[in-house]
Amino acid sequence: MSLLSETTDPRGPRDQGESGRSDQLPVTPLASNSANALSSRPTRRTALIVTVDTEEEGLWGGTYRTTGNTVENTRGIVRFQELCDRFEIRPTYVIDTPVVEDDRSVETLKGLQDSDRCEIGAHLHPWCAPPFEEELNGHNSYTCNLPEPLQREKLARLTDRIEQRFARRPTSFRAGRYGLDIVGARILEDLGYLVDSSVICFHDYSAEGGPDFHSAPYKPYRIGKEDLRLPDDIGRLLEVPVSVGFSWSKFAWAQRIRQFAMRPALQPFRLVGILDRLNLVRRIKFGPEQSDAARMKQLADAYLANAAPCMVMLLHSSSLMPGHSPYAPSEAALEQMYDEMETTFEYCRRRLAMESATLTEFAESSTEDQP
Repeated sequence: MSLLSETTDPRGPRDQGESGRSDQLPVTPLASNSANALSSRPTRRTALIVTVDTEEEGLWGGTYRTTGNTVENTRGIVRFQELCDRFEIRPTYVIDTPVVEDDRSVETLKGLQDSDRCEIGAHLHPWCAPPFEEELNGHNSYTCNLPEPLQREKLARLTDRIEQRFARRPTSFRAGRYGLDIVGARILEDLGYLVDSSVICFHDYSAEGGPDFHSAPYKPYRIGKEDLRLPDDIGRLLEVPVSVGFSWSKFAWAQRIRQFAMRPALQPFRLVGILDRLNLVRRIKFGPEQSDAARMKQLADAYLANAAPCMVMLLHSSSLMPGHSPYAPSEAALEQMYDEMETTFEYCRRRLAMESATLTEFAESSTEDQP
């Protein structure tokens, strides 16, 4: 069943203008958008956390299936891991149901886990994670829109299955389509998770029925009792958002300007596109699928200037082989993406001296730093 158009990203809308390439621009220090976000760790280096949403093919065309999903794209993990190994980066692979049920994928990933080269976390796609009690549609592709008992059962089954297959219980999580709310966060706590990375700050998916993260902190924080986006110093579950920012270092102002330009009355003027081309408030996501090395380096400079304790890179396993995602439609495009990653890893690890950490390692070190 095709639920979205062929040009729609089922994980959420692509940022307008993000695909353009340009030279690196000067960066000035940033101000945090949350006074309660975890403070920086002055005696430690900023952590580089590389995460891979490891999942089935076919999602980019807008098709959701409960069964019959394939995971041929996970063959690309071997080469990606070799790149990470070169820079002594231990990535976090968050895996969903079709991956955990595929023997070849499990053999590859478990070998990496057992040799201490990566972490295996959980990634819930509700449409292909049993039990199947909900109607299959776009609204229900966001886990946060499901009833609490169904959320709990899907999360519990996936968690238990990963533990069975990998002989380790996962402690890190990212929701498919970033569809997590406070209900899901509390369930993750009950299941023993330490860290979530479902928040995409400065993004609003509510028009599609998804979460609104436009005001969420971009630094790690402990989740409060009432809202996934509100920090609480005594919260148990650590939120480590995917790293996002703007070409203008004053993130809060850049977000306001961008939201103003996106008002329906102004859409005919295509102001967002104009602002992007002028590089005034271009939104930058820390990942090789939507940003080139120059912009990822720019964002890294900005995060370090603001004493951010970590940066989280995100990409999808479907982009690690040609033809499985719009970001790597050909061999040439895949090689270009690898060039961007290599340049960024070189800059972050050797120029900026960022330390490598998995999601759980960062969460455990943050707990140690609490008074």
